[in-house]
Amino acid sequence: MKTVSQYLNSIFASHRYLLISIPVIAIISYSICLIFVSNDISTYLLMPKSEIDDNILINLVDSNNIKWSFALIVGLPFIHLTFISSLFYKSYDFTIPMNSWQKLTAYLLIGLFILLYNYLIILGLNYIIEIYFRQQYWDEVIAALDRQGKLYTEISKYSIFYIGSFTIISAPMALLFFLFYPYFLFAALYFRKYSLVISAAILLTGVALGVFISSRIWDGYSYHISNLSYMTFYSWVPSFAAALITYLGFYYFLKEKEV
Repeated sequence: MKTVSQYLNSIFASHRYLLISIPVIAIISYSICLIFVSNDISTYLLMPKSEIDDNILINLVDSNNIKWSFALIVGLPFIHLTFISSLFYKSYDFTIPMNSWQKLTAYLLIGLFILLYNYLIILGLNYIIEIYFRQQYWDEVIAALDRQGKLYTEISKYSIFYIGSFTIISAPMALLFFLFYPYFLFAALYFRKYSLVISAAILLTGVALGVFISSRIWDGYSYHISNLSYMTFYSWVPSFAAALITYLGFYYFLKEKEV
């Protein structure tokens, strides 16, 4: 691990701007989505409270349209990785000799650092929104429900009032990043020119092909499957297996490049 640590230090020492660029891009992207994707949520932020009636307040009970923040958690790290993708094929072997496993471990740790840092920023922004809505609208929503005679209506645990807490509970969803990461690594090292475009094209083609094949598997079968374990397996295990095989293939790709 000492060699991996030295390699990571050499990378982050020359890319300290990541400490600033990660939160800046996260805040800008979050603000854009808040304004243009969740425009109804931005209404509560911009509209005077005196103009908000009971119907608008009650809409907050089930408001969960800020879940795009999970897309930012998974997607934004690839923006930063794209800007530093040249690091994956720059040779540090003259000063830091590394074998294939050490290189793969270092690449995974770089991705993990960026993912966690970005996650913490998005988590903080979600908590800011949660605290704001709790302070500004929680009591008003309860009062509006009482006035409408909806005395036993509960505020959804998936609503805007719990978005920060829900982000913590859903933290394992961030691991989706590692489903796509091996394809990015292959693109960065194998398709150095236009790597992002080529990898995106390959990934989208694979997804489209997978959706097409899976839709044909059940064609003509109308049975309802209620086995939760099977549904979870069918949804996730093939994808993780494909990612694991890709990581293994990437390891052998690195091994072939060893001098």
